[in-house]
Amino acid sequence: MQSDLTSKISFRQNWQNIKNLISYTYKIDKSAYFFPALRILSDSVRSAASLVLSAEILEMLYERRPMTEIGRPVILLLALTFLLNMVSSVIQNEFLGPKRGNVKRVYDGNLAAKFQYMDYSLIDSPYVKDLNDRIQTDNNWGAGLNNLFWDLDALMKCFWSLICYTIVTLPVLKIMVSSHNPWMYLGLAALIFVLTFLTRAAAKTEASYNQLLLNDYMERQPLEVQKEYASFFWSFSSRIVRGDYHFIKDIHLYDGHNLMYHYISETAKEAEKKFRLMSTLGKLSGKSGMLSSAVDGAAVLAGYFFSAAYALMGAFPVGSAIKFAGSITSIVKSFQQLASCFRRLSLTARKQASTLEMLSISDEMYKGKLPVEKRLDNKYTIEFRNVSFKYPGTDAYALKDLSLKLRVGEKMAIVGMNGSGKTTLIKLLCRLYDPQEGEILLNGVDIRKFAQDEYIRLFSVVFQDFKLLSLPLGQNVAASMDVDEAQAKEALQTAGLSERLDALPNGLDTYLYQNIADDGVEISGGEAQKIAIARALYKDAPFVLLDEPTASLDPLSEYEIYSGFNAMVNGRTAVYISHRLSSCRFCDDIAVLHEGRLIQRGSHEELLKDEKGKYYELWHAQAQYYTE
Repeated sequence: MQSDLTSKISFRQNWQNIKNLISYTYKIDKSAYFFPALRILSDSVRSAASLVLSAEILEMLYERRPMTEIGRPVILLLALTFLLNMVSSVIQNEFLGPKRGNVKRVYDGNLAAKFQYMDYSLIDSPYVKDLNDRIQTDNNWGAGLNNLFWDLDALMKCFWSLICYTIVTLPVLKIMVSSHNPWMYLGLAALIFVLTFLTRAAAKTEASYNQLLLNDYMERQPLEVQKEYASFFWSFSSRIVRGDYHFIKDIHLYDGHNLMYHYISETAKEAEKKFRLMSTLGKLSGKSGMLSSAVDGAAVLAGYFFSAAYALMGAFPVGSAIKFAGSITSIVKSFQQLASCFRRLSLTARKQASTLEMLSISDEMYKGKLPVEKRLDNKYTIEFRNVSFKYPGTDAYALKDLSLKLRVGEKMAIVGMNGSGKTTLIKLLCRLYDPQEGEILLNGVDIRKFAQDEYIRLFSVVFQDFKLLSLPLGQNVAASMDVDEAQAKEALQTAGLSERLDALPNGLDTYLYQNIADDGVEISGGEAQKIAIARALYKDAPFVLLDEPTASLDPLSEYEIYSGFNAMVNGRTAVYISHRLSSCRFCDDIAVLHEGRLIQRGSHEELLKDEKGKYYELWHAQAQYYTE
């Protein structure tokens, strides 16, 4: 049964999808379309010319012409075939492959760049997440953009063949019509009727095949990837663990086999549905192929029958009979394949519509142009003034009516229960999001007015969900190809990783992990966190923002980080987030958040005096774990 969503896909929408996809890729490289058209035209002309010249040669042989006369079309046929084959080969190897490869690289690169430069608020929105899931599904459904080129080639081949063989057929048809033979007229009418009937039946069957395939695509599109291609145990397992064989430890230790078996069973049900669908598709494909063969056979048989009949009647020479038979077969095939090519192209364009939609998304955050004042004394003041914020797709406030001022050079700790808005405050400060209400000021100026690239240079940040890349250690610390080795080593030493650095085989040039380099080193979670801290220190920004920077560190390493914290920030303004209140005592100022609101602020000693306050409650809830 046709789904409601699919039923709405009209010819106009299909054409618009095709137009959008071709228009976008055409702008990348126009020659990627010019050269294929030229190559296919060359192939079509060669095929039609071969038919015409071959028919002429056979006619000369039938009439017993002199060999010197026959030699001219033979030489012309050989020369034309060689020349056009050379043109086609040169275009294919020297131009077509590189041009199309470049279009695909730019196309994929634009999508990757879109994610890198898109507003983070958009990336984190349900709309973009859903769109990205659809893109991943689309890419798993075929060869991606390559399908566009293949489908267009097939469409152009049908188009040029129709033109070339129609030109060849017209003179012969003129002779046939001028014969005024009623039986031949009747025969031509019967031929047209049979071919039309068979062609429509084949087209209808293939349309059912493509529609069922499109329905399946549309219905599965919103599903999770793991349900998208339901199959057997190993493919399912690889999707669940995402290639991480370490996950198997947890299966063994937590007896997770039953859990896995449950999902494998569910997956098998999905697979069974898929197999039934594939069986239906196979039957339709077979029926369509049978009807297509019937059309081809009828066209060939009728073409040669009428050609032979007219030749026997003396209406035209034997060569014309061959030309008519070959041409009518090619024309019927081209007509038959034209609709099929368009449907395949429509499906390809439909799959890529999600990518084009992603590429067309405009940033929503205001892009200021005001330069940030360069201050050698780092005297920058940040103020939150009546700030309220809700994440995309939610109605609950993550922060509500927050007013807070960060004093120059101070070390502030932000504490509170999970979901109190601590990390959200950092994200707003870095302008990953803009507040819906209120404003954030830098030295009295709304941060939205500053150029984003200059404003972000003010902050060195370590988020709790930081990531390191499978690149050399030095490049991870510098976040750049250019690494100041002395500065990188100093940052790693300050972060407490000097001994590990000395033990690395290639020092700062040692690759992390083994995704790229076989001799890469595996690092622990605590070591990764120290590298992330070193990266923040390397940047040497006026503000240091640390979101749970010691969550993966052992107590000794945590103590080393805290005891050297003053040296690390070196007079810069620091904002520190932690669930462990004992680690906040070194801060000059502590802000307590609860349910998105600032409810307390002061030093550790001042906050403990308020026995009814949230800080007092949190402190004594954790006090049993503290030691003097």
